[in-house]
Amino acid sequence: MKKALVMVLAVVLTAAYVGTAAADIVCADSSYCTVTFTNPAKDRITISPNGNGDTFANTGIAISVFLRNCNGAALAGVPPQEVVLFNSGLCICPGGNIADAATDLNGRTQFSGTIRGGGCVSSLSVFADGIAICTTTVKTNSWDALPASPCFVDAGDLAALAGKLGNIPAYTICSDWNEDGFIDAGDVASFAQQLGAACQ
Repeated sequence: MKKALVMVLAVVLTAAYVGTAAADIVCADSSYCTVTFTNPAKDRITISPNGNGDTFANTGIAISVFLRNCNGAALAGVPPQEVVLFNSGLCICPGGNIADAATDLNGRTQFSGTIRGGGCVSSLSVFADGIAICTTTVKTNSWDALPASPCFVDAGDLAALAGKLGNIPAYTICSDWNEDGFIDAGDVASFAQQLGAACQ
């Protein structure tokens, strides 16, 4: 009888533990993101490995993330390093893509800073605890052209720029850092300020 009672108690405790643990897991089905643009034409930030690129806030882009468990309850206190922006086409410096802060009581956090890294991509995905939450239409470009020397702005990136300078058929937004529709002296000046930028 005592043995049976101990077995029942063990099962109940295990179930309670599993239930609690499951309740704390980020659920892709109930978590979500919102993205707003102050100016819909400004949907891109220019990023640098040293963190001196554009910020989402200054560009008028607001990315908010709401984390929920599979019961729909808000997950508060998820550390910022567990909520990240990602695209496989980017080189990202360590810690260079994390959220602003831990999730609040509503399970909300946001991205208002920059990405420390390099690369030109047409979307950014949000992951929380390794789980894909959403893919946004926010884009990046960078003085770090990749793949010559990822996360380092150097002579290889200068050579990539030189091949496009004044060359209309070779135009790409990825080297038009002032986004004026031309790759010209303005972009050379912009590049010169970032030459040597690397992960900090």
